[in-house]
This record gives sequence, structure tokens and C-alpha cells, in this order.
Amino acid sequence: MEKTKKISDKIAFIGGGMMAEAILKGMLAAKMVDGKNITVGEPNATRRTYLTKTYGIKATADNKVAVKDAKLVVLAIKPQMVDKVIVKTLVASIDVKATILSIMGSVDLAKLHKVLPKFSIVRAMPNTPLAIGSGMTALAPDITVTAAMLEKIKSIFGACGEVVVVDESAMEAITAISGCGPGYVFMLIDALADAGVNAGLPRDLAIKLAAQTFAGSGKMVIETGLHPAVLRDQVTSPGGTTIAGLHALEKGSVRAAMYNAVQAVLARSEKLKGK
Repeated sequence: MEKTKKISDKIAFIGGGMMAEAILKGMLAAKMVDGKNITVGEPNATRRTYLTKTYGIKATADNKVAVKDAKLVVLAIKPQMVDKVIVKTLVASIDVKATILSIMGSVDLAKLHKVLPKFSIVRAMPNTPLAIGSGMTALAPDITVTAAMLEKIKSIFGACGEVVVVDESAMEAITAISGCGPGYVFMLIDALADAGVNAGLPRDLAIKLAAQTFAGSGKMVIETGLHPAVLRDQVTSPGGTTIAGLHALEKGSVRAAMYNAVQAVLARSEKLKGK
């Protein structure tokens, strides 16, 4: 996790949903920016009130007001909304020297340059653990993004997790793995906790055991650098309990389900691109 100096540039968010909030929370917790330098354009009044009271940032229903004087404009809307929200009047209100940061899945740089001509653009795929400093973010900048701005963007995400810079061709697969991945993991934690309850454990204890097991196992893969299969074998003795459980998982096609989940995301992403 990176530690860098505070960013003084004004940052504007178009959209104040859960992912925007995760980024906000991560940035502010890491003290990368002052809340007074962040403005969110959000149509829902209740959501605006929540964001301003919770994080001390500014919020407005007018996206043109939100982007005024911003040097970094974060597009945090659903991909289906891009043509409806990123209209000519909004584009005309953005500082010509601003950099655009899009966290919209399935909207590639070519499409972004059509609706935001003449701007430097970075595609990002973060995930919600950013909010607790454990995010995973992939960045795909276009060739016009300055090194200085890319470093600022890396520092924002690096202060609340890990960051990789990749070629845009990798972004859809990354979305299917780390962007959507927390959803898969939450489902697996829930399922393992349910199994614990079925085995007689109290619900709270079962959830804690399952969640910490996933968290610790992931950390072990990262910190040891060992292949997951090697670590799996270290806890799998011949004829023991773990191999019996693994056999049951294989019979239940858990591995195949992961393949299928990723392929489903890729297929859905292609459909969204066509809209």
C-alpha cells in the first residue's frame, strides 16, 4: 500500500453510489484529499444529504456545478447511463485540462473518447474493499494521460489498497475477477457460515469464522507468494478431513462455478457494450 503526499486538486464525482462512496471513504480515511475539495453530482436528495453529513464533502444535483474547476472528474455511473448523463452541456463544463477517470465497467476508451472528445482518460476497475483500505484496482490510461496525473490516480487508489497498471485489453477479465469478485466471496462466506450454523454453531460465530478464514487465506497467498495449490496441499493430509471436504467441493462443481461466473460477467459485459 502506497503512502504519498496529499492531493490538492479539486475532484468531482459524477454519481454518488456505493462504488463512489467506497472510493471517497478510502481517500478520506487515508487523508489523501480534503473533503472540501470533493464534489459529488448525485440526483437523489437523500443520498446527497447522507454523503455530505457522513464525509464532509460537497454534493449537488447539477453535474455541471460538480465538475466546475475540477482537475479530476470521476465517472461513477452505471454503464447503461453514459449517453444519458454525459451530455454535451456537461462536457462543455469540464475544465479542458481535466483528466477523466471512469470506473464504469464495459465502457471502453473508444466509447469514452466519443462522448468526451479531447480529454485524457483513465479507465479504472476498483472494488469495494477500497473502503477499508484493502482494495484492488486496475488502471488502463490512454496515451495522453500525463505521468504526473497517473501518479496522482495511483496514489489515490494505492493509499487504500493495491494498484496495477494494465493494457486496456485486460480490463474485462479483471472486472470479472476482482471487480465482481467481492460478490462471489461474500456469497461463499455466507454459504460457509450457513454450513456452520447447520453444524450447530451460533450465527455470529459462524460468520466470523468464515470471514476471517477467507481474509487470512487470501493474505497468506499474497504474503507467502506460494501458489494456492501448494498452500492447499499444506493443510491436506492423506485420508484426512480437509481432503474429504475438498472432494465434496469438487463433486459440487465449485471450481466450475467460478469459471462460469467469470464467463457470465464477460458475456454480460459484451451485451452492455452493444447498448
